[in-house]
Amino acid sequence: MSSLDYKNPENVTVCAPKLTRSIVQSDYVTGGCFQLDANLQDPKAFQSSMSFCQDIPEAAKSIDLRHCTIGATVGHHPRSPNSLFMGGPYFYYAKGMGAILDTKKFSRTQTSRENIPPNTLLGSALDVSDRIFAPQYGPDPQVYVAYGGPGVPVTANEAKDVGTGIVLIYHSSDVDSGTDLNPVIQINGNQFASRFGHAVLLVDINNDGWEDLIVGAPYQEIEAVAGGQPQYGAVFVFINRQGQFPQPFSHHSGFEPFTYENHQMLFPPDKQECEADSLSGYGATLAELGDINHDGFQDFAVGAPYATGGGMVFVYHGSRTGRIGLPAQVICTPKLATNVPLRGLGFAVGLKGLDLDGNGYADLALGAPLSDSVVVLRTRPIIKFKVHLVLNDGSTRIPRNLDSLPDCTAEASNLPGYMAPKVRCLNTKIFMTYTSVDGKPCKPDVRYRATVLLKSDPPTPWLHELWEEMPAEREEITTRPKDSTCGSHDFVSLASGTLFHDLSIVPVSFIGERSVKDYADQADRFFTVNRSASSAALNSPGGYLPIDLEATCRERMEDRSYKYPVELDQGTAKTVRIVFRDTKLVDQTSPVQIGVRWVADLPVPYPAAGDMDQFPISNPRENSQLIKLNFDNDCTVRTCCPRLAVTYEVEVSRDKHGPVVYVGDDKAQTITVQATVTNIGADPAFMTSLVSTYPPTLLELDPTLGPGLNVAPNAASCSLANPLIPGESQKCLLRWLVVAHQLTVQMAQFSVNSTIITGAASPVEVHGSPTHELRVNVKMVVNVSVTGTVEPNTVYFSGNASDGIKSISAENQIGDSRLLIKFTVRNLRNHSLIPASRLIVDWPYEIAGDIKESHGKYLLYLLDNPSVVQHQFSIPGEKETNMTSVICDSQALKRLVNPHNYRIFKFLRPSSDSVPVNLGRVDLPSSHPSTYPPLSPNKMSQEVPGRSEYSDKQQKRLMTTVSCYNGQLRCVPITCDLGKLSHKAGPITLEFVARLWDNTMRQDFKEFFLTKLRLSATWRADVKYGIDLGDADHTQETYLNSWVHKSALDPGFLGHTRIELSIFNNLEPKPIVPKYTALYIALAVFGGALVLAIIVIILKKAGFFKRKRFLRKPKQDSTDASKPLNPAAAKSTATSASTTQYSRQPNVPTRGYQAGTMSMTSPQAGGPLEEGPVTQPAVSANIFTFEEPSGHFARRVESAAY
Repeated sequence: MSSLDYKNPENVTVCAPKLTRSIVQSDYVTGGCFQLDANLQDPKAFQSSMSFCQDIPEAAKSIDLRHCTIGATVGHHPRSPNSLFMGGPYFYYAKGMGAILDTKKFSRTQTSRENIPPNTLLGSALDVSDRIFAPQYGPDPQVYVAYGGPGVPVTANEAKDVGTGIVLIYHSSDVDSGTDLNPVIQINGNQFASRFGHAVLLVDINNDGWEDLIVGAPYQEIEAVAGGQPQYGAVFVFINRQGQFPQPFSHHSGFEPFTYENHQMLFPPDKQECEADSLSGYGATLAELGDINHDGFQDFAVGAPYATGGGMVFVYHGSRTGRIGLPAQVICTPKLATNVPLRGLGFAVGLKGLDLDGNGYADLALGAPLSDSVVVLRTRPIIKFKVHLVLNDGSTRIPRNLDSLPDCTAEASNLPGYMAPKVRCLNTKIFMTYTSVDGKPCKPDVRYRATVLLKSDPPTPWLHELWEEMPAEREEITTRPKDSTCGSHDFVSLASGTLFHDLSIVPVSFIGERSVKDYADQADRFFTVNRSASSAALNSPGGYLPIDLEATCRERMEDRSYKYPVELDQGTAKTVRIVFRDTKLVDQTSPVQIGVRWVADLPVPYPAAGDMDQFPISNPRENSQLIKLNFDNDCTVRTCCPRLAVTYEVEVSRDKHGPVVYVGDDKAQTITVQATVTNIGADPAFMTSLVSTYPPTLLELDPTLGPGLNVAPNAASCSLANPLIPGESQKCLLRWLVVAHQLTVQMAQFSVNSTIITGAASPVEVHGSPTHELRVNVKMVVNVSVTGTVEPNTVYFSGNASDGIKSISAENQIGDSRLLIKFTVRNLRNHSLIPASRLIVDWPYEIAGDIKESHGKYLLYLLDNPSVVQHQFSIPGEKETNMTSVICDSQALKRLVNPHNYRIFKFLRPSSDSVPVNLGRVDLPSSHPSTYPPLSPNKMSQEVPGRSEYSDKQQKRLMTTVSCYNGQLRCVPITCDLGKLSHKAGPITLEFVARLWDNTMRQDFKEFFLTKLRLSATWRADVKYGIDLGDADHTQETYLNSWVHKSALDPGFLGHTRIELSIFNNLEPKPIVPKYTALYIALAVFGGALVLAIIVIILKKAGFFKRKRFLRKPKQDSTDASKPLNPAAAKSTATSASTTQYSRQPNVPTRGYQAGTMSMTSPQAGGPLEEGPVTQPAVSANIFTFEEPSGHFARRVESAAY
């Protein structure tokens, strides 16, 4: 370690912190310091620096007390030339110490060990300053020394804030007091093990007369950006707060000059030519460089000795505000032409602003101990470039009347963006000069080539490469206060710059410019430190114009306008044509601003170069410039205060809710905005225009108004006057046509925002409102029909189904009723497109049952995913694909579709034109109810209507109605995204195939003769704009039986359709007894008797009941033939006789006969019957007859029993 005596530069102090002394067979690593002469010879030891360890009483007993390493850091200060400041980080169990040695009086003092835990390593870094506090007495400032302690102490948990590193600042005036020094300031790190205090630097970086504190923390963890790894290493910059107060404070007042409230943390930038790795040791060393760029602010360097490639050093410049920007220069080993590879570059950085070659610039020495090398870097002199842009006559004033400039419409036709029908151009000359920042004369015959990049109205980050400080010329424009001499009225700044930036309108550009995107790769070289600043141009209007120039020497002089610069005659100037795209949109109250960046082709010095003045360099912070061209009018030299009166008139269709446009309406619709502006003041108003922004997806500017009004795709401008002179009144009208046939961008309402703009630098007194906002509601004219059908519409249930869920294997065992349910959605209005809509079907998959249970019994068992019938447009020449854009909710269908995996009969698919819907996550619309009404355990019943008046009232037939919204069913919503719904595309039909679960009907609905099953389906338009039918949704209750509830053409129709499934009980119901049963029986008996009587009468009249009688002819005996027969006997014989006529019946059974003889005579032959013995009957005679029909014959039997 070494230090240079500022008062005697020829004396150099060097220290050996590992110097070892042996005393009585004990080694003491005392360390020590020596003084060398100007030739680095004749070392003289400071004996007092070697006795700190020897004076510790317990040192002989503990080896840890013999390790002091005095001289690990060393420093001088010109205010105290005889004081030598040293640090010993391993003193007294590595607590560390700071020591101050008086080399003249040979006295010493050290810091107190109280409240310093072991392993603090205090004294690892130090720096000395006399501008931290004000003196308590007298004018002479007092010297303070700062010691860093980056260690991680070992404690017994008695201290909480340990391990983060500390910096202690001591007052060094009481060296002879004989007491240990106590700190007046303590600053702790904010992260454990960050080694905060590894390096300490006191330097005035903002030139306010008070030195600021810079602390290195090489292991401070920096949060990783997205997708990256954490970085390590940071530098903390604490600005001394003494400069914020009119009177400075001494350390006795308790004032804290360094706090975290206004600190800044530096870390390696991401985009550098030499990338630093995550463990580069950034902040391991800090060094004061002096003012190396001669800008009046002290600069400093930060070392990163462990960076990949051998180490890095970052050079930072001070600033007026104290805010440190990106590094001005990054030194890494690949950039250094050395004979040996360097390792550990930046482990030591020194010279503290010493000028080795006498060229007026401080040089820099870098140590690379791992390669035993020291690199000395000589500073090159700085020259300052300046770009000049003037008119052909050498002036910088633009003519007042821009319409008098040459017309260059044809030449500017290749430029992108908005342009008026007539474009004007201004011819200018551009050239470049250079001067020395030190006032040294330059050689007129020496020229330097440079490439210049021009951009109109550049953004600040692009112009200054994100530097913290802005040049005075730019700061004057951006921070210039408004003139308050316009009166006591309230003035409004109707600035055009911000509005034009938002609309990407470029009022000024160049002939031959290139777009920012096309030139982006080549533009990076114009940004020497932070190349990411070039992206700022992408967000600003305008392009790039690159020009190659030669910079000529010009002696340093005050900036002024040159009437006719000599460079115009030297042939170094080139022509630049400035394009005014629209002369009415040019603000003549402020200058035209043109940003310039350049890259100079300067000679590169070689290692053995003698005179560095031959190899100048430009300041990397000064390779940009802002050029201003003023207009020739009074408002550029004084503040004009125009007074404007503004009124607006609007024409637009309205309804009860206000302004409205109808999407899908066939009628022509327009929106008109007219502004009237009158200058009622005494000053002109420049660039007075009406600018209106609107949604281009719904509105288009009326082409009959003329060209040149669309300044942007979403903005229109109408120029009133430029300027609007006092007393003048102008009107401006903008009209839009409503593009209402198709709307692809959904919006509930839109705004047409109109603004009156004037020159940016003119405060304007406005009577009335300069802005106007027209909010227009968007509604769609639609006529949507939602219908539903079911096939069949009447079903029955009986006892043929299976009795268990597990016993069912195929769909036919669920029930006999296979249902096809269809929902059809149609857009009935021409020129109407609904971009997105959804159909929500409430599927009744279970009955309510026991409401305490989580599930009920199945009702409608969904067999397969729904299918859709949808018309698809076919493109000629391409193969038709049977695809659909309908998507149904996969989660609901996974729960409902065939959960038991029964066998499904695919051959029963009803429609060949339908295709399966797509499955995906489809959420319920936010406007749709997310729950159903509470379940009810009781069924609602009523008598079946239409009964006969003669039926018995005691026998009733009941019916019930079940739906998702009367608490009788457990339903699951199936949400389907229908996509776009248009009249031209035709209807969309969803088909659901299900089976009615018969067991549920048998068990829970057997007491009902008729059960009406109802479903509900809701169609909702998923759009942000309103629907002219009252709401954006059409709710439909679908009762499965094609029963139309309301016509789709009725006013206010919301798409309600009812279809109803009638389910009849077919479980052999009891017969219904008629009401008047006795009467019916009596009438039947009477009718039967009447009919029988009529038949009897008819038969009697026909002689049906007359009997034929046969007389027996007595047989004449030969012996007794002549004997007459007794009349009584004859009568008895005739009476007893029986005559029988037989027809195909050989035998007639007889009963109760006695043996005898019988004589029979055939009736047809008339002959006598055979005689035989006759036996008298035991009973009285019984005669009977009967007939038996048989074909054309009849058998008649007459019997007689005797």
